[in-house]
Amino acid sequence: MEIDTVENRSGPTTTLEKQMLVQWCMSAQFFSETVLQDNLKRILGEEHQETMQEIIDKLNSTLEQFSLALRSSMSQTSGERWWALISTNADGISMTASAYSAVELGILRQLIESVFTEPLGNYVIGLHQAVREATEKAPNSFSRREAQDLVMIFCRDGWLEIDDGKWVTIGQRACIELQQYLEDAYPEFIRTCGLCKEMATTGLVCGECGTFLHPFCADRLKSATTGALSCPECRQQLNSSDAFGPGKSGIPHSVKLDSTQAQD
Repeated sequence: MEIDTVENRSGPTTTLEKQMLVQWCMSAQFFSETVLQDNLKRILGEEHQETMQEIIDKLNSTLEQFSLALRSSMSQTSGERWWALISTNADGISMTASAYSAVELGILRQLIESVFTEPLGNYVIGLHQAVREATEKAPNSFSRREAQDLVMIFCRDGWLEIDDGKWVTIGQRACIELQQYLEDAYPEFIRTCGLCKEMATTGLVCGECGTFLHPFCADRLKSATTGALSCPECRQQLNSSDAFGPGKSGIPHSVKLDSTQAQD
């Protein structure tokens, strides 16, 4: 792989440094911002002067020639930022999750559809349901144990997540790499956090105006104010029972909310 030389000598400017960064990203593919920062220090040294955004911009400029890009999203519960190397030419799940066989991709597509279109609006299915769907989607020779192992592999790779040992939810990697696919395939199921504007599959909803909030974003608001937690849009008090996500009562997608956030 040839990496163009950059004239500016500050930060990741040499051909070798850029090549090392690009190759590390291609190898890692999916990683937390903490891991990214550690590897930037390892490759560039402790004294590099550029900001994270400047480095990402330069990396994406180089990755563009390979139809790749670094994209990120925030954990909805912890606030930690995660990064993934995505294909800008990806055709839905098939191109993005290309490490899997055709059968495995079909199962992953089925599970993501089931989770994302779950009627109660919690974006979850039970682990037993996930294993059953994987078994039914696979060839007859596919055992239930093999189906369960495959679901665990999808979770290990970040496409799905297990919550409380019994719920299967959308994984952080899927939130990054499949965002455009999900928006195109299931526009009526997309929810957006009213504070950070990223996709929301768990959190609170304002009963007055329908604004959605990630759990982490709700905690940020609460820590910045005194007293009851209020909606950032209409200022009405939020009710903790108006929640969606694993183990919650849910906000069915069939319920029409008065929020522009529900349509973003």
